[in-house]
This record gives sequence, C-alpha cells and structure tokens, in this order.
Amino acid sequence: MKTAKSITAFLFLVMVWVTVAIVEWDLALHLGIVCSVFVSISALFMLLGALLRAPEAYEDKNGFHIGALAGATLS
Repeated sequence: MKTAKSITAFLFLVMVWVTVAIVEWDLALHLGIVCSVFVSISALFMLLGALLRAPEAYEDKNGFHIGALAGATLS
C-alpha cells in the first residue's frame, strides 16, 4: 500500500509541476518573472511532503474511513 501511495503522490506531483511550469514559463516570457519558478517548485515539494505524511485510509460499503482497519471493532 505504501508503494501505491508513493507512486500516486509522485504522479500527482509530476502532473501539477508540469502544469505550473508551463504557466510559469508563459509568465516569465511575458512579464519577466523568473524567481516565482523557485517559489512554485518549493511549494510543490512541500505538497509532496504533506501527501507522503497523510494517514492511510480505506473505503467500504459504509463509507471512507481514515486510520482504522477494515473490520475492526471498538471494544
């Protein structure tokens, strides 16, 4: 499960980074904004860190549950 979570976080980061890079490139060409590229890259790395620290969860017929195991009962 941890591998799937890491792969999902990485693919999300790549898609967001490519989108932001395209927008930043257009801004840099038209407005001369270069330092904002560094700000956006650092923000994306912070987002990746938050995604990797997110708790595990699962979904069953009763809904989406965070931090509990499937079939676990409270005693």
